[in-house]
Amino acid sequence: MAVIGTIRKQSGLLVIIVGLALAAFVLGDFLKPRSGRQVIDIAEVYGEEIPISVFNERYEQNLEAQKRNQNKEVLTPEEQFQLKQQTYDQMVQEIIVNKEYDKLGLEVTADELFEQIQGDNPHPYILQYFKDPQTQQYDPELVRNYIAQLGSMDPTNRQQWDEFVKAIKEDRLRTKYKSLISKAYYMPDTFLVADFNDKKIQASVRLVGVRFSTVADSLVTVTDEDLKEYYDEYKQNYKQEVSRDIQYVIFNVTPSAKDRKNIRDDVFAIFEDFKTADNIPLFVNSESDKRYDSTWHKEGTLPIRIDSVVFSTEVGGMVKPYIENDQWHMARLVDVQFRPDSMKASHILLSYAGAFRAADTITRSSEQAKELADSLANVLMKSPTKMETLAESFSDDPSAAQNKGDLGWFADGSMVYPFNHAVLTHKVGDITVVESQFGYHVIKVTGKQDPVKKVRVAVIDISITPSQETFQTHYAQASEFQGNATDLESFDTLAANMNLSVRSATYLQPMANRIAGLDNPRQVIQWAYTDGIDVGSVSYVFTMEDKYVVAAVTKIREEGIPSLDEIRENLEPLVLTDLKGDKVVSEFNDVLSQSSNLSEIAQKMDSKVDSADNVTFNLRNIAGFGNESDLISKIFTVETGQLTGPVKGNNAAFVFIVDEFKYPDPSEDNKMYKRQLLMNFQAKVNNNSYLQVLEDKADIVDNRVKFF
Repeated sequence: MAVIGTIRKQSGLLVIIVGLALAAFVLGDFLKPRSGRQVIDIAEVYGEEIPISVFNERYEQNLEAQKRNQNKEVLTPEEQFQLKQQTYDQMVQEIIVNKEYDKLGLEVTADELFEQIQGDNPHPYILQYFKDPQTQQYDPELVRNYIAQLGSMDPTNRQQWDEFVKAIKEDRLRTKYKSLISKAYYMPDTFLVADFNDKKIQASVRLVGVRFSTVADSLVTVTDEDLKEYYDEYKQNYKQEVSRDIQYVIFNVTPSAKDRKNIRDDVFAIFEDFKTADNIPLFVNSESDKRYDSTWHKEGTLPIRIDSVVFSTEVGGMVKPYIENDQWHMARLVDVQFRPDSMKASHILLSYAGAFRAADTITRSSEQAKELADSLANVLMKSPTKMETLAESFSDDPSAAQNKGDLGWFADGSMVYPFNHAVLTHKVGDITVVESQFGYHVIKVTGKQDPVKKVRVAVIDISITPSQETFQTHYAQASEFQGNATDLESFDTLAANMNLSVRSATYLQPMANRIAGLDNPRQVIQWAYTDGIDVGSVSYVFTMEDKYVVAAVTKIREEGIPSLDEIRENLEPLVLTDLKGDKVVSEFNDVLSQSSNLSEIAQKMDSKVDSADNVTFNLRNIAGFGNESDLISKIFTVETGQLTGPVKGNNAAFVFIVDEFKYPDPSEDNKMYKRQLLMNFQAKVNNNSYLQVLEDKADIVDNRVKFF
């Protein structure tokens, strides 16, 4: 009701927004260039198109499956976005791997598929879903019975089975493909021994290092030629993905003082009506942000302002309106009872076709379930000790195989109402039958705690929200800002004049879904990637739940290698460091022409002699200097006792002497190392890392940003 109320309050604003949106749509279509065709494909893979209509159909299938699996009516916007991403990946990968399967001639024959479903060693999916409810062991008879009933099943169940079989077939193909890749791994013994030894050899080194940071910036000048030379050598390292930088301002819509006063007046008017309301649940559902809750509460479980009143007043007592967390709250005591806080029971669940969460293998009707429940109840009334045996034999509750029907202690109100009420109103030892949405329950009440005072309370919560007038005021401000901000300079100036904080979001990729301060920013990102939007473009006003947003594009990065000017600021400090390295190397060479003694060299370079023991080829860091892979690789190319250098590293330049190499024992077994290499490779295959390689070669045209 609160949502409907909010919509009602903002109906005038909605008319304005809809009108503006229609105008923008019509004008946008009128002014749109007519060259080129409309994009109707969400992607293209190896030249094969994925039409948006086909994608939407698959997404809807996945959406329904997800809602069933999570037992949800609606997924959140974030969950829907993630599911669309998963659907896209699923469809792209299907095209890619099917092309690989066709090239290799991989298939699953009819006989093979039969073996996967009904054979002696069925697929893991079959083992997982066709278990005996009592033993929890795979039962092949359940598979045969299910298949025999396919002809009489409704289309939905039949479609689910077809999808299930398709998943088995796809998994079987994927397993074959992975097996082929895994079996293709091979390392010749010569390479294996060399690699094994390279990783085992240890060097003991004495070195003199001089950090580039010791050279003052004023001693080095970076020229355009230096930048160009560095760029040409390393530009491949700066290959980038497509991305956008934006800046944006947020107009948060918050209740005004007038809104708060009006809501307060409404709240106290509702409170007066609440005192005399006859149909309390209906009244609460009409006026409150939350629906009426019939839960029984013991003392200390309600909000303290309500709890302190309802446990010391008579039925009909009222809790006056108060504000907490930007909401008004009021309450009325509806009923008082003495009820056990916890109860204990055993049950036998007899489900039937169409009952909530009933297994597909259950075919009995509701009448047959009721007849069986009454029969079992009669047996238990004569022999209550047979509860465990009967639960193991008849119950459709999957937990019965472990607990033999014993549900243990449960809190009052935690079970579905018919079950909870039946246990509550019967004595310990009673046998009764009750129906819930799960089927018929044969219940044996086995325990109750002493009754305690509990209350049923009607609570009305009313949020303090902005009015239509306030929304219109903020929208007008955002529209004025958007109309006057024609470029980045005016954007910043207007924001400063209006005391608006200008926020930034950088490196936004097309399918990003995170912008600080915005709950669902996809519309902003989609706008930034719209054809014709350039650096300096200012957006229209984005309408979000409790805010308006205006954005501007500040930088555009296209996929590939950026130009020198685009990354000049990033390169300048690196080139400066590189030139400092050249200067340190030059100073080292001057000193080396005068001396070959490490101590003297260290003294002349204003440094010291360091030692590094147990240096291995696969090491990357040198203690005290950080990542110095060039130095480490050089160490393993020289003879012991030889003064070597200078070596220009990442952070410093070095001269060094290797005092000793420690070689592995020739008899040391490398079989474990060989197995580890194979296991590492197989792990990458099992983690589907090969898919990225295939996708990189698939010439994928990705149009997702145009659709969601």
